[in-house]
Amino acid sequence: MDITISFRHLASDESLKTYVEEKLSRLQKYVETPLDLHVVLSLERKYRQRVDVTFALNGVVINAHEVMNDMYAAVDKVLDKLEMRLARYGDKVRQYREGKSKKGVSSAMEEQAAQIIRLRRMDAKPMDPEEARMQLGASGDGFIIFRDIDKGNICVMYKRKDGNFGLIETAGRAL
Repeated sequence: MDITISFRHLASDESLKTYVEEKLSRLQKYVETPLDLHVVLSLERKYRQRVDVTFALNGVVINAHEVMNDMYAAVDKVLDKLEMRLARYGDKVRQYREGKSKKGVSSAMEEQAAQIIRLRRMDAKPMDPEEARMQLGASGDGFIIFRDIDKGNICVMYKRKDGNFGLIETAGRAL
């Protein structure tokens, strides 16, 4: 873990530096990769003490800041914020990985679950497309299979959502 501490409008204090390093080293337990923290300790308007912490984790920039009257209290507050954000980030990564593995398993289960449940044999009666349209309209089915009288090939006529009919013709002749 690499911690870079900068002081802005404030004299460098060794005890504060060790306190910050000690506290922020606790963040390492939330991630596997070593962190590279950038900490800026600054004094604003002679009484506001500000702590800014920034680091990148797997391409995601995580930062937090806190302004208080006491620098040590500000460091503690920033630490609480960062622990909460790292825990939330870890949960998001975990949910993403679990969701990804479940999708892979569920698609394999869907492929395995899709089976032919019922086999129904139908005779392709010889008729012309106009007669097939009339029978399909009268039957209430979604499709009808027939043999075209003129061409001799197998055809499927189906009802479309817009109320019209569609016709699928096979290329070869059926024996």
